Amino acid sequence: MRFGQAITAKLQRESVRVEKARAEFNFRSIQAQLPQGCKVLDVGAWSCYLGQLLRDRMGCEVLSLDVVNANKTDMPFQVFDGQALPVDSRSYDVVLFLYVLHHAADDQPLLDEASRVLRDGGCLLIAEDSVDGLWDRALTVGFHLYLWLATGMACDGKFRTTDRWRKRFHVAGFEIRETILLGHHLGRLMWPNNVLFVLKKDR
Repeated sequence: MRFGQAITAKLQRESVRVEKARAEFNFRSIQAQLPQGCKVLDVGAWSCYLGQLLRDRMGCEVLSLDVVNANKTDMPFQVFDGQALPVDSRSYDVVLFLYVLHHAADDQPLLDEASRVLRDGGCLLIAEDSVDGLWDRALTVGFHLYLWLATGMACDGKFRTTDRWRKRFHVAGFEIRETILLGHHLGRLMWPNNVLFVLKKDR
């Protein structure tokens, strides 16, 4: 029993360490795209560590959403159904879908909802793991298996190449301001290469 408790405690510590490291990586990835003090909707926030960083370092007003309650912070948080965002129309400056869309069975409702809740001139930031080549695809699949073991995050998902994501966003009514290559997740060579899409409403 003691051995089992020790293993559980070790996995919990590893989970917190990984989640905080990922929050730091995500913060650095999007920091330049966010105005100081803006209103942010973080969709798929999981532990909510990123929202905490945005609040404490940039003065952002952040609401965190996810389909399960894994919040480990004092951040405002709501569970939602994975499709309808439970906020008013045109109420946010920035919407975040960071490594979220590949988990959705149908991402159209989420993209439609992002368009609805963004204010005029608002920004949608989407980050995804690269599967642009065989090696990148292998890294992405392996990484999600690791996350499942370390944090309990689901390792299912539908991944697209960068070009297919861009076409998807265009069809959904967004203009791509910028596509930013982020390099390997957390700077680790055996973890996926990531890409950030900076979008605005096209209609």
